[in-house]
Amino acid sequence: MNLSSVALPPIDEKTATIFVALELSKSAWLVALHSPAADKISLHRLQGGDTEGLMALIERRREQAQAALARPVQVMSCYEAGYDGFWLHRFLCDRGIDNQVLDAASILVDRRSRLAKTDRLDAAALLRTLMVLERGEPRVCRVVRVPNLEQENDRRRSRERARLVNERGQHSSRVKGLLMTQGIRDFKPARRA
Repeated sequence: MNLSSVALPPIDEKTATIFVALELSKSAWLVALHSPAADKISLHRLQGGDTEGLMALIERRREQAQAALARPVQVMSCYEAGYDGFWLHRFLCDRGIDNQVLDAASILVDRRSRLAKTDRLDAAALLRTLMVLERGEPRVCRVVRVPNLEQENDRRRSRERARLVNERGQHSSRVKGLLMTQGIRDFKPARRA
């Protein structure tokens, strides 16, 4: 059989994926990154809120991977829902990054092993969770449905009202306590005069 006449299958032009997981805090962001060009997890620390540094890091890694693999490279990222809310999700999506916001309470952990808790371990675990989620394992964690800006503003109103009602109860309890120290027992601060 003449091998020169055998048609070779076309080179796979499938898009490769860089996975990025963000461990967010007020002062620092820890970025765990897995590039298909270098099959290992790298960790990078950025100032909290440094979106320019984050985008520069991602673009640098994307260009390196595209040069090494000679095919297109997409970026998929994730972070846990929390203090930062959804502005970062919108920021990343606007720049062409497929981002997922994960429910932190839904991420599977081994309950039998002794748990160490560091940002480095959390970021690496979050990155592995994203990679498993991308492979099609739907039960590995729950992805948060990100509301649009209008829905988020509506939620803010009801949350603010709930906070104010709670604060009113705290003030009433404090007034009742102060009056009790003076022997006044039947005063109800929330009652209308």
